[in-house]
Amino acid sequence: MEDIKALSKQILAQTKEQGESKLAEYRKIADDKLEETRQKLQQNEEKQKELIVQSVNNDYERQAQTMKNNLRNNILAKKQALLNTIFDKAIEEIQNWDDNQFAEFISGVLKQIDQNKSWSIVPGEHSIDKIKSKPVQEVLAQYSVVTVSDEIVKNKAGFILEQGGIDYNFCFDILINELKKEFSPQLASLAF
Repeated sequence: MEDIKALSKQILAQTKEQGESKLAEYRKIADDKLEETRQKLQQNEEKQKELIVQSVNNDYERQAQTMKNNLRNNILAKKQALLNTIFDKAIEEIQNWDDNQFAEFISGVLKQIDQNKSWSIVPGEHSIDKIKSKPVQEVLAQYSVVTVSDEIVKNKAGFILEQGGIDYNFCFDILINELKKEFSPQLASLAF
């Protein structure tokens, strides 16, 4: 009987030892899996933080660039408005020339024409009085090849010079707009 008790104790001890060994092995596997999962969660958390920081930085850079673009566009619009004002004032000033200034201008134009051809001046609606003025009539008297048309150019100051179906436009707004195209970049760089 003693042998049976001893064998029982031995089997029990062996079973207990095997159970504890397997339990320790399972605990180690569970701890390893737990540590692996904790590390993965930590890595995911770090990646999420990096993605959030990157997203915030991208949003910030986008908003900063949008603000820079808006500021640049506003400045350009103000510069353009200022240049337009300058050219509008130039048109207004030329339209307000006195008779002598208008006569000088028309004389300068007529000095360049071919005296062997017939020319016609079509006055702008806002310049009819100046064409009829004494200083301009004195200039026109020097050019027998030039006649003043009964037609007018509506809503314009200045005149159109016609010869053989070709029109040379000396309406002030057109002249200033041509100068505007040519000189706006230079004026913008000088002024700003």
